[in-house]
Amino acid sequence: MTTIRKAYQSTRHGQVHYAEAGEGFPLLLLGETPRSHRFFRRFQPLLAPHAHVIAVDTPGFGNSHALPTPTTIPAVAGCLVDFMDALGFDQVDVFGMNTGDKLATALAAGWPGRVRRLVLAGYTHSLIPEREVRDKALQPFFAHYHAPKYEPSQDGSHLVREWAATHATVETTWWPAKLLTAKTVDADDVAAVEAQVSDYLLGWRNAVPIYEAVFGFDFTEAVGRIEAPTLVLELTTPEEKHFGPQAPRLAKLMKNATATSVEVTLGSAIETEAKEMVQAILPFLQS
Repeated sequence: MTTIRKAYQSTRHGQVHYAEAGEGFPLLLLGETPRSHRFFRRFQPLLAPHAHVIAVDTPGFGNSHALPTPTTIPAVAGCLVDFMDALGFDQVDVFGMNTGDKLATALAAGWPGRVRRLVLAGYTHSLIPEREVRDKALQPFFAHYHAPKYEPSQDGSHLVREWAATHATVETTWWPAKLLTAKTVDADDVAAVEAQVSDYLLGWRNAVPIYEAVFGFDFTEAVGRIEAPTLVLELTTPEEKHFGPQAPRLAKLMKNATATSVEVTLGSAIETEAKEMVQAILPFLQS
C-alpha cells in the first residue's frame, strides 16, 4: 500500500497544496482543468516506487492559492517555480496532461535549468501544433464550463442563477455513464466520481480563466524553446481519430523530443488506463 502524504508549502503568492509519495528524484504531476491532486489518485501510486512523486493542486484549483492576476500560463508556471523553491528543489522531472501540458511547457521553456525531463501528455486535440485548429478542438471542453453570465442585480439574484447553471454541470459529472449503465459498480467507481465532483466544486470559478489563458498561450512557440529531453505522449481515442496522429508532429518542432501513443478512453484515461500510461513513460523517465 502506497502512503500518500498531503501538505502545504508557503510561497509569495500563497499556499500550494500537494500530495506526495515515494522517494528519489522529484517528479511533478500537473493535471487537467479543473482537477487537483485527486486526478492522479490511481496514477501516482504506480509511479511512487520509482520517484518522489508530487501531485500538485495547481493555483486556482483544489486547495491551493488563487490564480495570479493577470492569469496567463507563464504566470501560473511561475507560481510552480515558487513552489519548487519552497520545497528546495533545484530541478525536477515534470508530467503534464491537457492543461498540465501547457503549464509544463511554460515551465520548461521559461526556466530551462529547472526541468530535467519532461512528459507532455494529452488527448489528441490537446497536442495539435496549429493554434487555430487546436483552439477550435478545445471549444467543446471549454463550453462545458462557460456558463451564461447574468447582469448584476442589487438583490444578488444573478448569483443564484449562475449557481443554478453550475449545478446543471455538476449533475452531469455526478451521474456519469459508468454509474448509470454499467452492469456492476464498485466502491472505487463511486470514489472516482466523488473525486471529480469535489474538484469541480473547488475549481469551477477558475475553469474559464484558465481556459482563456490556454487560448492566449503560444504553445507551439514555447515547445520550440524547450531544452529538456521530452516525451510527447498522445492519448488516442476513437472519437479523435479524425485529427490524425499529432504527437510526432509536435515532437518534430522540439529540439530533443520523441513521441509515443496509448489507446485510451476519452475523458477518463488517467483512471482507466493509468497502468498503460505509466508503462509508456517510465522507460523515458528512467533513461
